[in-house]
Amino acid sequence: MNAQVTLSEASSFLGVSKATLRNWDKAKKLTAIRNPNNSYRMYNLEELVKLKGEYSAQESQTRQKQDTARKIKLSFAKVQSILRDELSDSNIITRFDEISKLLFVEFCAKREYIHFNCEDSLFSDSEIEFSEKIQNIYSELLKANEVIVPNGYEKINLPPAVLCRCVQELNKIDFSNSPVDIKGLAYEETLKDTFDKNANQQFFTPYQIVDFMVKLMKPFLKGVICDPACGTGGFLIKVARSVTDSKLIGMEIDERLAWISTMNLFAHEAKDFSVKYLKNGGSLGRDSSVFFNSVDSILTNPPFGSDYSDQNILNLFTLGKNRTSRRRGILFIEQSYNLLKPNGVVAIIIDRGVLNSKQNSDVQNFILSNFDILAIIDLPETAFMPYANVLASILVLQKKLMDSGHKKTFFAKAEKIGRKPNGEDDIIYKPDGTKELNSDFNAILSDWNNYLNDKPIINNKNCFIADIHSNIAERKSSRLDYIFHHPFINESEKLLHNSAYKLYTLADICSEHNESYIPAADAMASSLLFTGLANIESYTGIAYQTEEPAASIKSAVKRYEKGEILFSKMRPNLRKVALMNFENGGYASSECIVLSVRKNSDGEYIIYPELLSMLLRSDFVYGQVMGFVTGIGRPRISGKDLRSVKIPIPPIEIQKQAILVMKNASESSKKLREKAVLLKEEADNIDQLSINNITKIVSGISL
Repeated sequence: MNAQVTLSEASSFLGVSKATLRNWDKAKKLTAIRNPNNSYRMYNLEELVKLKGEYSAQESQTRQKQDTARKIKLSFAKVQSILRDELSDSNIITRFDEISKLLFVEFCAKREYIHFNCEDSLFSDSEIEFSEKIQNIYSELLKANEVIVPNGYEKINLPPAVLCRCVQELNKIDFSNSPVDIKGLAYEETLKDTFDKNANQQFFTPYQIVDFMVKLMKPFLKGVICDPACGTGGFLIKVARSVTDSKLIGMEIDERLAWISTMNLFAHEAKDFSVKYLKNGGSLGRDSSVFFNSVDSILTNPPFGSDYSDQNILNLFTLGKNRTSRRRGILFIEQSYNLLKPNGVVAIIIDRGVLNSKQNSDVQNFILSNFDILAIIDLPETAFMPYANVLASILVLQKKLMDSGHKKTFFAKAEKIGRKPNGEDDIIYKPDGTKELNSDFNAILSDWNNYLNDKPIINNKNCFIADIHSNIAERKSSRLDYIFHHPFINESEKLLHNSAYKLYTLADICSEHNESYIPAADAMASSLLFTGLANIESYTGIAYQTEEPAASIKSAVKRYEKGEILFSKMRPNLRKVALMNFENGGYASSECIVLSVRKNSDGEYIIYPELLSMLLRSDFVYGQVMGFVTGIGRPRISGKDLRSVKIPIPPIEIQKQAILVMKNASESSKKLREKAVLLKEEADNIDQLSINNITKIVSGISL
């Protein structure tokens, strides 16, 4: 019979917590045997020994990588220190440039050619000779690898003694035996240490987004793959790790970044690649025309948030001609078309205003005319924080020369991407004790693959397929954004079309209470009853009042009375709509519309306010308004568009029936929530009782 050990013994043996072992048991990773006498968990020792071997091997490999990375970063820090001490007129950027040159030699040259030991140096001539040797190796490597270097990069600009000390420090690292990803990690970490949190932050696309876009494009990555705004080469490096037998081309307007991207690709041992420094407008300039119609696929995150105003270059573009300026991201969409071969595919990150703003209808029509739109994927507002706060989307477009018959577009919205607003990883722990990024990307990728293989979308509630051209024809708008093409709109239109009762606009049903007031400007006011957006719950219709000092509210507020409805114009997707039942009324945020339901000639409400407030929170109404929501950072709907919402008005008896159904559902929901609270309390009591009982057992006291 195999030896068995207790939960505590197994925990100690494996070096994991008891909670982890319990989770492993539930996940069937390590199944416990129940003691027949007391049902306590017991474990097969042979299984533990086997698992420990696997676990230890994984941990050892992880620790080895971490140790290597730590040593490399430490050596880089020491080299920085040497340069800082010896070169008083240098700065962090110029020091980084010289480190990059030395690393280029370290990555590409054979180790025996660059060995130097300061202790063996008795005369300064040996340092000079060694410095000349490294300079020659550097020049030969540049020629051999056909690297075009920026001005000032043709040679290593370090005094012989300083160069020797730096090389001696770097020689402590055995790059030849380090895993490829450690080399790359080392260089990337050095990049971040140099450029992080300054004006150069736009050069970095979060790795979570880079990984996702490369996986998204995997079916189309072949032949010539290009990033026309490559920055530090993040997309190209990820592609180099994922795809073989492809040629990588980077383009960059910044000379230093072109060099850094080249270095980064060498560090990651990319094979067939080149990075082009295009000084006259970058890839938007004339110099890029030699690459037109030659690229199979593009992955890029261009500087889409800035304007381009060079008239000579603007006039090269259909979307720039005769304009004083145009957003760079818009020009990159057109340039991607120029670079791609027929049927080539681009994945590009773009400002969402390009997709939903009427001012960009020419861009939307250009996309519709020249591409098949394969996917539109919204990123959360926090995607590029803390360095940028912008709503962006990923477009996947396939170049077409004629009508291909393509009808369906994949839409998705990522609410979580495994990244916190402060830039740190957002980690969650699974039941088996392992960790992963808290991200929607895997579910989106799963449904993306279903879409590509004509299978149903089943893995993410925020994914759907839409016929863009049909929706645009019906709604007489060229908008391409996620909200405009959401199925809610079609479902609302069907309900309106099939309604058995007469439809009225919200303007017909309600008047708008527009009594505005600035509390801080009222010297006689000490406080007021206030309902801000934070005081209105999403979906539930529950709202609160707080008593606020009048002097603390410096912007305009709106008066509401008992029986009136507040509708939040900002972020209407949150369904912050509530019927106000406070006896003395109060004041609301100016972001709210205050609606007062009209009465008929008999003095009765056209529709019960309670029922209308429920309808205004429904998918039925949101489906009508979501196509009118505009704005990037603070999406909202205008009062005019809200007032055009249509509502069916049934007879009073039907209204009463609908309210009763809602009240019964709310009561059931309330009871379930109360029951959940009681069950949690009961579970907590059981846990505490078991702890107390264990204390008695280990103390030798009978239960």
